[in-house]
Amino acid sequence: MSRLVLISNKPYDSQDLACASQSLSAGGLVDDDQGLWLGWNGEVQNFGRRPVSYRHSAGYEQVTFPLSIEEFCRHYQGYYHDGLWPVFHNQPEKAHFTPENYRAYRQLNRRFADIASEYLCPNDIICIDDYQLLPCGQALKEQGLLNACAFFFHLPFPSAALLKRIPEHHGLIASLFYYDLLGFPSIDDRNNFLNYLAGEYPLEMLPDEHIQVDGHIFATGIFPAGINARKIY
Repeated sequence: MSRLVLISNKPYDSQDLACASQSLSAGGLVDDDQGLWLGWNGEVQNFGRRPVSYRHSAGYEQVTFPLSIEEFCRHYQGYYHDGLWPVFHNQPEKAHFTPENYRAYRQLNRRFADIASEYLCPNDIICIDDYQLLPCGQALKEQGLLNACAFFFHLPFPSAALLKRIPEHHGLIASLFYYDLLGFPSIDDRNNFLNYLAGEYPLEMLPDEHIQVDGHIFATGIFPAGINARKIY
């Protein structure tokens, strides 16, 4: 039996969902009793071991762990918040990038992948979401994991001109080639991605929204974010 394994920056805490029915999966993303959600627990520590916690919560399994102060400052506050966030919100003049922050971003993505690999089963389907974890799928595949792996963008995907304001844009985009599926919130977002690829790589469009680029084949799709209102009212 396969599970849906969701890897995201920070899972919902079951206490945050106390007002909802116990049968309601967190955010509608993880099916009851058949899913695992892995991510940062919201805590920052800088001493000793940083233990990984496991629990069964609100109908799904949850694996969480703290960040070190350096990981938080350089990855979350540094590369993501001060760098990627402004670019993906059409404010590149506010973006600030440093090589040190990029290294921390990559290192923490490898840490996410290392922890996830301890809990994955061969038939699990992996879904990774949002810009904190762009290279996580590459880190998983480089460990030899063969699970189907998808990445979903929550924010709009920027134009090629905006994307090139990121010094490491080639490495970031190349890390996406390791996913089996890339999900975008709109047609415009996917077109921005394809336009960037067409300007930087030899590109072959295959049937069923598949792409062949730089020795990799993966699918793309449009998946607008939303909620299941019938489960709320």
